[in-house]
Amino acid sequence: MRKYYIDWIRNLGILFLIVFHTARRSTRQFARDRTMRLLVPFVFGCLVIVPPQSYYALRFHEGYAGNYLEFLWSYFTDFAGWDPLTGLSPAHLWFIVFLFVMTVATLPLMRWAIAREYSPTWMRDQRLLFAAFAGLLVLSFLPAPGGKSLFVSAGYFVLGFFIATDDAIIDGVERTRKAYLLIALVGTAAIVIEELTVGRQAGLVATMWHYPVYWAVLLAILGFGKRYLDRPSKVIAYLTQASFPIYIVHQTYLVVIAYYVLQVSDHGVVPFVAIALTTLGLSIATYELNRRYNPVRALFGLRSARSAGERIPAG
Repeated sequence: MRKYYIDWIRNLGILFLIVFHTARRSTRQFARDRTMRLLVPFVFGCLVIVPPQSYYALRFHEGYAGNYLEFLWSYFTDFAGWDPLTGLSPAHLWFIVFLFVMTVATLPLMRWAIAREYSPTWMRDQRLLFAAFAGLLVLSFLPAPGGKSLFVSAGYFVLGFFIATDDAIIDGVERTRKAYLLIALVGTAAIVIEELTVGRQAGLVATMWHYPVYWAVLLAILGFGKRYLDRPSKVIAYLTQASFPIYIVHQTYLVVIAYYVLQVSDHGVVPFVAIALTTLGLSIATYELNRRYNPVRALFGLRSARSAGERIPAG
């Protein structure tokens, strides 16, 4: 049964990504699918989508005066670090690599659980489920290059997988949603106060109370999503296909548009709205254009129209 609330939450921008596509496919098929739908768009994005945003960011922040071809030469020959202002960088596409590594690395666990219809019954007890933040906290102390922890992301991924595959667990989350929301609101307010006074703190003590808040926020989102968004709609059907291509292109459009808009006005609501709406419009237009051509669909993580059961629009 399709879990529409998960589609809504994902498409609203919540990075609680849960993969349902493992059931009853072979490991080889799954790995091939992940490669085509994640690594191919990642490589294409790094080579084509990201360079323009790096070029305009360099012009905006550093006053770079060279043309785009000159920039591309230095961009693709500078391997000093993955910094968009100095050389080759994945920019916002870093999470695609994380997602690929997480799905492939946890595939044996997911296949084992599906084959045996296993579910961690302890997660049905909401007190124990909430206590799972302790595992995430431990993972947060493992290496995190660039401040982005693959281990913590994988922890969220695995927890999400087990929550999504056991209706008893998600039903419990739905029933406890108000308690999770209360914890999330109080904890978020405390973090905001921390930010505004002493600044974001690191270390064991700060992490020990930050992670319960993060976990409560996600559980609250899942609980309220299950309660109010678990229904099909034409909007969600469209966004389920469009969200990943929009994610790939949106930041480049945003940076380029912002470069020109901020030269006219750099404060107030008007430039903010202009940048946001133009970025959204161009991102959707790019998706609409590219989904009409099968050879291009793969570059944006889309299956062929026939495999996806889509009818390619005429014109």
